[in-house]
Amino acid sequence: MARSFPPDVVVLDSDSLVHARVGRGRKEMQILQAKRYPLRDDVFAPGVVTPALRNEALLADTIRRMKQETGRWDKVSLLLPDSWFRMNIIELQSLPVDPSELRLSYEVLTRTPPRILAVSAVDATISAIERQFEAAGIEVILIEPAGLNVWNAITAREAATTRDRIFFYIREHDFTTAVFRGAQPLFIRSRNLNGERTLEQEIRLSATYLRDTLQTTAVEKCYVAGNGINGEVTGTIGSEFSAPVVKVTLRDVAEQASGDTSAYDAELTAATGVFTG
Repeated sequence: MARSFPPDVVVLDSDSLVHARVGRGRKEMQILQAKRYPLRDDVFAPGVVTPALRNEALLADTIRRMKQETGRWDKVSLLLPDSWFRMNIIELQSLPVDPSELRLSYEVLTRTPPRILAVSAVDATISAIERQFEAAGIEVILIEPAGLNVWNAITAREAATTRDRIFFYIREHDFTTAVFRGAQPLFIRSRNLNGERTLEQEIRLSATYLRDTLQTTAVEKCYVAGNGINGEVTGTIGSEFSAPVVKVTLRDVAEQASGDTSAYDAELTAATGVFTG
């Protein structure tokens, strides 16, 4: 079922901010307006889970400029990189930081046995980001991982199934792997790409782990999203899981986009997922 939210979505990363205004078309969503705003490399500092907001003034200036250039609006859905969260079906005590320091949300997956999908990020960073939007007169009404919203955009258009599906969301410095059995997530993990192994090697390691741990040997379909995904990546995924691979792009989920958005195609795909999850 479609979710009802105001039309403005911001996809924030450590090096940029992408604003999208999303509307409903005759059949699919429409990107009515989109622009990327670069951020200096000293705005955020690395953290154990979520980066720290080091320079609040620089982020605030970018948010104010974005609002001035994009018209009157006062509410936003905010999507952050998957790697800024811990997204796992886990017990809280296994988190790498004190749970009291986290902003935590969860979804009950099953009650017997009890299973939840926990999504957490460092509250100090999330609160600091919210303050910068509030200072510009913008209320943050939703904060979610971008990758999960790409998946929302995918599943809104796919037929229901009870079989296993694999999802990869690949970015320059990290990637997310997820397994869904029917509509239920079995596994979600975001890993950094540190240069010790190639992306293809990381995919092979993930595939081996999933086969050994979850017995994902009968995969119906694999999906991969990200900017600049090449044939070597899709070929590796297809070979490892012996399943067809669907490369997800904005044109698969939106009727139209404003201007040349190829440099941030995946971010805008995630923005459409806010309204379909």
